[in-house]
Amino acid sequence: MQLISHLGVSPALLISPQMGIILALGVPCLILIVVIPAAARRGKLSVPIYALLALAAGAMAFGTGTLSGAHSVRGTPVGVVLSVLCFLLVAMAIGCFLSLLFYRRPSRDPDSTEDSTGSVPPAGEPGD
Repeated sequence: MQLISHLGVSPALLISPQMGIILALGVPCLILIVVIPAAARRGKLSVPIYALLALAAGAMAFGTGTLSGAHSVRGTPVGVVLSVLCFLLVAMAIGCFLSLLFYRRPSRDPDSTEDSTGSVPPAGEPGD
């Protein structure tokens, strides 16, 4: 308990009603932040795709955040949905940015006998 108080977090905050909301929103965001770079590590998409996804998700998060904070939308069910969407889009943008750091170019299959042009190399002499 002393570690929590040294970090500046009130112990009452850990059992507050908002903790359920934080966990319900934080877990999917963390999953997105981990899964997207993991896919990049396996070389699923290319670097430009991850960069465009990061920019698009960031722009969409900005738009949904602005809409959810509008005076007529704030506090309504539509505002709550837009807020959740904003958080998920921010997590996607962060995940795509991290994927640029963890991206690994897919390796060629070592069993493949084709070269980069797609043609099969000629077979060696029968006595080799």
